[in-house]
Amino acid sequence: MTSAPAKGGNGLRFAANEPPPHPFSLVVGLQVAILVTVPIIIVTTIVARVADQSDAYLSWAIFAGMVIGGLMTIVQSKRIGPFGAGNLMVMGTSGAAIGVAVLALVTGGPALLGTLVVASALCQFGFAARLALLRRIITPLVSGVLLALVSVTVMPMGFAMFTRVPESAHAAAAPAITAVTIVTVVALMLRAPQRLRAWTPILGIGAGCTVAAFFGVLDFARVGEAAWLGVPAIATPGLDLDFDSRFWVLLPGFLFVTFVITVRQVGDAVRMQRISRREPKAVDFRRVQGAVAACGSGTLLSGLAGIPAPWPYAAGIGLAGGIGIAARRVGIYIGAVFIALAFVPKIAALVLSIPAPVLGAYIVVIFGIAFAQGMRVVFRDGPERRNALVAGLAFWIGAGIQFQAIFPSHLATPTGRMLANGLTAGGLTILLLNLFIQYTGPRRHRTEVRLSADRQPELDRFMVDFAARYKWPARTTERLRAAAEEALLSLLRQEQDEHAPAAEGRRLRVVARNLREGALLEFTAATNAGNLENEMSVLAESPDPASERDLSLALLRHHASSVKHHQYHNVDILTVRVNHS
Repeated sequence: MTSAPAKGGNGLRFAANEPPPHPFSLVVGLQVAILVTVPIIIVTTIVARVADQSDAYLSWAIFAGMVIGGLMTIVQSKRIGPFGAGNLMVMGTSGAAIGVAVLALVTGGPALLGTLVVASALCQFGFAARLALLRRIITPLVSGVLLALVSVTVMPMGFAMFTRVPESAHAAAAPAITAVTIVTVVALMLRAPQRLRAWTPILGIGAGCTVAAFFGVLDFARVGEAAWLGVPAIATPGLDLDFDSRFWVLLPGFLFVTFVITVRQVGDAVRMQRISRREPKAVDFRRVQGAVAACGSGTLLSGLAGIPAPWPYAAGIGLAGGIGIAARRVGIYIGAVFIALAFVPKIAALVLSIPAPVLGAYIVVIFGIAFAQGMRVVFRDGPERRNALVAGLAFWIGAGIQFQAIFPSHLATPTGRMLANGLTAGGLTILLLNLFIQYTGPRRHRTEVRLSADRQPELDRFMVDFAARYKWPARTTERLRAAAEEALLSLLRQEQDEHAPAAEGRRLRVVARNLREGALLEFTAATNAGNLENEMSVLAESPDPASERDLSLALLRHHASSVKHHQYHNVDILTVRVNHS
């Protein structure tokens, strides 16, 4: 085996575009795939068991979930056309979908679940295509509260599994199994070395199963009966295309779960880009769109298979951030191993033998952590009074609805059942409150001009009028005008340098907001430019004094307090902040 590249300053052994040797990739891929297979199968098992589905459906759901997860992991790594992030992202059955998936299976079986998941996939494709429009909605406040609300909808199911043991079992069996599993998982997460911590799911479940065997509630007979290789029978009758009241009652909950999955996918795709490169670069949101589109493809396949939707697992981020392996080739091997393991029925039989209290204890710990992570996202920038009010109100409305503590008689009506899910009610609350904050904040002043240098005087007049409206001092007004001019020229010159099509006919929309510390300018144009953030980073190292482009970038950096350039497939958004001091 050839030696690995030395770690760079950011701790990477293999960056995204650096292929490790094939034997090395296979070994790492096998380890990661085995570790992630456990939570994927557990999520599927919880959904099927809580919804009282047959063993045939559970075997099929595990098989289909692993195959689809493997395929999507490969697509995310390879980036096929507009699909995929081009980074190591491990995909598998979503824990966020447990609550709504159980409701759909109980209400209409796999056929109704499949129809709702397909509808969610169409929504997710829309999110991917118009991701730029969601940038004001997918805020830390919204995403954090939604992640916390997922825990609210799942926790009751985990608690209910604590007591699901045979009637003939000893009275202490269920409490002992639950306690040992929780203590083991928590102890490993808190005190185990990093390498051992990765095996927490297997060790925690193993400890719980050991106690279950002591009480005689563990039966591995089905493991011995299962074949080593095979394909389960398809256990879904197709899609339910009646679109009756059951579909419309459950659809809002599925759409909110899809939004949660999209939020998770966007966040993980952005983070993976940042930790998968040796040199710091601006986030390419076209690849983020590709990640969401790939997730939507997996959702569509899951709907056709009648199983819950997928989402990204933390294994990819853990592999890159923990041991410095972010190579796409490793992601391809992980996906291939997923698919291979799906054809081993003994794995599904082994998981089917895990007692319900063990699974319930594990899910309570995991979603307890997810709740804390959601709250941490909300208050990442400090417990601001406004955010605390909005987050607290939305969360407790969702919790009250979930536990039927708010107007339970009204929620029993056909219309009320559409809001009877905590994620739906709380999610709708946080979205409405976030929109209220957005549209009652500082007024947005807009103008639109042709993307052309001869329109600079028109843009300059807009900036002068904006500054005069808020009585800005002359010095700050000049900085604002200069920053706007250099932003326009930088966009135009970047296109010329990249040999992009002529900007004739393209429009530039400019939005200005007055803030306490200055102004925020947003330039939106359908351009084919390279990323200005990256150009400004290169400029700091080797500026070309003869280049007009470098001069514009240097002036822009001088006048602006910050510059962010977000590139999407259909639009570029350049955000420039100009402070008073």
